[in-house]
This record gives sequence, C-alpha cells and structure tokens, in this order.
Amino acid sequence: MTSPGESWHISKIANEARRAIESLDLDTQERILAALEILQTDPFSGDVKRIKGKRDIYRLRSGRFRVYFRTITASRSIEILLFDHRGAIKDKNVQRL
Repeated sequence: MTSPGESWHISKIANEARRAIESLDLDTQERILAALEILQTDPFSGDVKRIKGKRDIYRLRSGRFRVYFRTITASRSIEILLFDHRGAIKDKNVQRL
C-alpha cells in the first residue's frame, strides 16, 4: 500500500495516445483526465487489470475507452502506451509493448 507522500506520476504519454485524447470532446477529455489523476494515486485500484503475458503492462477501463499503461516501480512512474475505444484497441498490436 502507498502512503499519501508516495504518489505515482505519469512520466510519459505516447504521441498517438495524446493525440487520441486531444481529439475527443471536452466532456470526455475531462473524464479521461480525471481517470488518469486517480491512476496517479494508485495505479492498481479501480477497473485495472494486468495484460496476460505482460509483467508490467495494465489496462484501465474508463467507459468505452481503454488506456494501456506500463508501471515502473523503481521510480514510481507510469507510461501511457495506448488509448482508444474498446473495439479499436483490440486491433492494435499489444504484442510489441
């Protein structure tokens, strides 16, 4: 468990994920950014699941959108790898992550 002083931080957001979030309407952007804020509090709480076959890659579900991210426990940082609709993200190559 983490204490209040041991928060995580998002150190990197993939360009494709950033562009996808920026292309959404303002209300959806706010909802996604709120989910990312909660992710920085505790990246393992909420609707987060580990990706099978990947040791440090997880999936966050926020409505009909999915955020794939990697945790780096040594530096307590999070890297956002993919962001897209539920159906579209299945087609993306998660094997290379």
